[in-house]
Amino acid sequence: MELRDLKAFVTLGEVLHFGQAAVRQHVTQSALSKQIKRLEEALGGELFERNASSTRFTVLGRALYEDARAVVVQSEQLGRSAREVLAGNVGTLRIGFGVATKLLVPAAIARFRAERPLVTIELNDLSTHHQLLALSEGRLDLGFCRLPAPKGWHAMAVEQAHFVAVLPASYRKVHALADLVDKPLAILRRDKAPSFYDHLMNYLAQSGLRFRDIQYVNDFAAGVATAAADIAWTLVPSSTTIEHPDVLTLPLQEKEASWTIGLIRPPHSNGPLIDAFWPIVADLSKLKTREWV
Repeated sequence: MELRDLKAFVTLGEVLHFGQAAVRQHVTQSALSKQIKRLEEALGGELFERNASSTRFTVLGRALYEDARAVVVQSEQLGRSAREVLAGNVGTLRIGFGVATKLLVPAAIARFRAERPLVTIELNDLSTHHQLLALSEGRLDLGFCRLPAPKGWHAMAVEQAHFVAVLPASYRKVHALADLVDKPLAILRRDKAPSFYDHLMNYLAQSGLRFRDIQYVNDFAAGVATAAADIAWTLVPSSTTIEHPDVLTLPLQEKEASWTIGLIRPPHSNGPLIDAFWPIVADLSKLKTREWV
């Protein structure tokens, strides 16, 4: 049973006139008759009664018409849906991001949705480590991650970040890390953001300073709250919102304390939605650098 034969059946059933149905189907009456005959053979009975003056349904034709019409309508909708997906007008785009891109990501999504309002956006707030896992397993399409990306992946630098020391208000005489070696330090647990933690530990080790009184927090907001409570100082990314009146900040902007955030995707992650989102981010990015693989 072929779909074109069902379409012929439905069209003839609408007008009950072979000449008119043939015109609608853009075929000859002979070709239309062959289609109907082929469908009747497949179904095991005649669908129409035809004489010199009229065409009408048989009992079988009348019984099967609505089901056939539903199949044809569904097939046409399937084709329209396919065209919309291929054009990037519908579908779902799954994006990972972290605190470093909390301003860029909403701006990019707002512009993207203005152009493609029917596309569903799934946002996942994840560390670089967890984004890379999700991307490699096909659970994300794009990720805003710390660079460099894995070898062979597509990447585009979009943001520069650096460490910021957040200090209790009582630390007013502190002007450098060396002034903090005897103060308790609160840092994010490694399982929450392995890349951030490893970079931070490496940076502190390279400083030549030894911070012995270290405690751990579950997120950057908790670290800031710990500093505001005069319990310990903390280190957070420069993009962290720090609005508490009871803390001071000490930006650390040397090369070793900085890193680059990029929009990345693995080689297998592609499609019209990704192709449409990528240049929007490039246009909004603060880092006007070339894309690389």
